[in-house]
Amino acid sequence: MRLVQQQAVRHRRILSFRDEEEGSFTLEASLVFPLILLCTVTLLFVGMYAYQKVFVQQIARTAAERLAFTWDNSHKDLVTGNYNPSETDGLYWRLTKDSVSDLFGMLTGSGTSEVVIPSGIASGHVESKLAKSSALLPKGMTGTAKYSNYLFDHQVEVKLKKPFLIPPALRQWLDSKKTAGRAVSHVVEPVELIRLTDITRSYFKAIKDRISPQKAKEALVEPLRGDLSGPSVTIQSERQAASYLRSLVGGTEVVLMTSSGKSRTVDALDARGIGHQAFYSMTEFQLRTEQMPKDIELLDQGAQVKGIVWHFFKKDANGKGIPSNAFRKELERKGIVVVIHN
Repeated sequence: MRLVQQQAVRHRRILSFRDEEEGSFTLEASLVFPLILLCTVTLLFVGMYAYQKVFVQQIARTAAERLAFTWDNSHKDLVTGNYNPSETDGLYWRLTKDSVSDLFGMLTGSGTSEVVIPSGIASGHVESKLAKSSALLPKGMTGTAKYSNYLFDHQVEVKLKKPFLIPPALRQWLDSKKTAGRAVSHVVEPVELIRLTDITRSYFKAIKDRISPQKAKEALVEPLRGDLSGPSVTIQSERQAASYLRSLVGGTEVVLMTSSGKSRTVDALDARGIGHQAFYSMTEFQLRTEQMPKDIELLDQGAQVKGIVWHFFKKDANGKGIPSNAFRKELERKGIVVVIHN
């Protein structure tokens, strides 16, 4: 009988212990579950914040890159880059419409053009280009677009921000009410670079080893003799002009061959390799079609002569025999220096 009573007591103790364990588990679960829920919600908002920040940054980068890519023509489509070939900004828009004043603004700190986006209002050419980025912004996203011209470096900067909704309880942890993004893209114009390179190469080739007007005047030393080479003699023929010129520059008459195989008689080639030519009665048509092409070939060769100077002698007080202003400018562009003798 006593054994049965002991077993019954032991069984009640086991049942009591089991009931106590179940109560402990329920209490622990009620304490831990809110913490787990809070961590889960926090991770959810952190993920949403990170996603939105990356999204804003990507939109800013895309807007900056597309603005830089289409910067050379305001008529280009911002997404595809397509445009009508007949629609351009003009040949010299970089000198008048590309914020050239930014070069001076670097000294004052205000050398940039900036607009608020999205915006449909633009006050200038640069501002209208920047405002085009408004079409790329999703609803609720705002920011600024800025362009800076530093001569060799042209930059487009886009800054964007978007409100981020977050519960007040989590705001003190993330400490952010908005997400922001910033991107900078450099304007690169391959076509313009190639064109400037070609112009530079052609320009330096054209002016290489040419004589300047100042040096041409320095080469004219008045002779001391009083014969036909004297300064007071009146020139009445091409031969007298050539003789006077040789005594004037101390040169000799030579015959040179051009690269095309044509002969060119130079009236006076001085010691420095500068060829001087005297003209008294020839017309501009003859000079342009016969003499000028030969001298240009000699200049391009750069081996036989270092420079060409054309001397024109007036026939009378009215200036007969003097080349026109247009022809003189044409000669100077070709590298031929013009000297007028009274």
